[in-house]
Amino acid sequence: MQSKRALDVIQIDAFTDTPYGGNPAMVVLGADRLNDESIQSIAREMSVGQTVFVLSSKKADYRFLYWTPGGEMRFSGHLTVAAFLALIEVGLAEIPQDVTMFELETKAGMLQVEVVKNEQTALHEIQITHEAAEFMETYEPVEYAEALGLSLADIMSPHPIQTVSTGTPQLMIPVNTPKSLERIHPDWKRLNELQQDSDWTSIQVFSPETKEATPDVHARHFAPALGINEDPVTGSAAGSMCWYMLRYGIIAPSYPVTSLVIEQGRHVNRPGKIFVEVRGDQETIQNVKVSGTGVIVLRGKLYF
Repeated sequence: MQSKRALDVIQIDAFTDTPYGGNPAMVVLGADRLNDESIQSIAREMSVGQTVFVLSSKKADYRFLYWTPGGEMRFSGHLTVAAFLALIEVGLAEIPQDVTMFELETKAGMLQVEVVKNEQTALHEIQITHEAAEFMETYEPVEYAEALGLSLADIMSPHPIQTVSTGTPQLMIPVNTPKSLERIHPDWKRLNELQQDSDWTSIQVFSPETKEATPDVHARHFAPALGINEDPVTGSAAGSMCWYMLRYGIIAPSYPVTSLVIEQGRHVNRPGKIFVEVRGDQETIQNVKVSGTGVIVLRGKLYF
């Protein structure tokens, strides 16, 4: 007999307005009823790869837990976008105003999230604000170029290969052209070896050279240590990447906000876009806002 214990689950493709694009996410609502063992079992069960558990919070409007097949993350951008869209869908988050603010508790800290309502399309935009980025260790480029199947000439000199974190430590590797991104053929064994002796959990490779007016940046993201070889569209890395680009002069700031569009996912046939606003200049960055939409592709019950 089927267990009568059930939770609502919704699968959402985040950072896209088209089903089966962007980054898929499974949202588990009402997860206060789950113990740690059940959370880990459910995270392994979800075939989409990444799962967010929505819980109540004593300090904020909600508390989110983020899981991948390889374990728990402190923060995820696309899972946050998906979770808020799911909460709105089932009526657990009300958005009475054109812009409604929420406070979110995560293991990376407290975050401000805004929902920009779009009544015409129902594609509400979720905006996540990061108040600070931590710039961490730097690495020699030769080993990383080789591990990605690139030459040293592909790496954009003289900018450092450096770990940057707005909640999840990710290694920033700028390359000269989108063609460099096309040539990437990772050596997964070598990348895992490099990760074990590092302070990063995943790698963001990006090129600010584009042929069109938009996007402003093309990116690819690799997270084998989390059980995800290539992540389709990575919101957590977008904020860190734009902070990095402004700090090292790869992009020129505009006052008072530098707005950027990031394209990612077409290398794995899941194209998506992330919108980023950086407030401040090269010397003093006040905050970074990462935004995106999403579409529901599945809704059902999870029995446990």
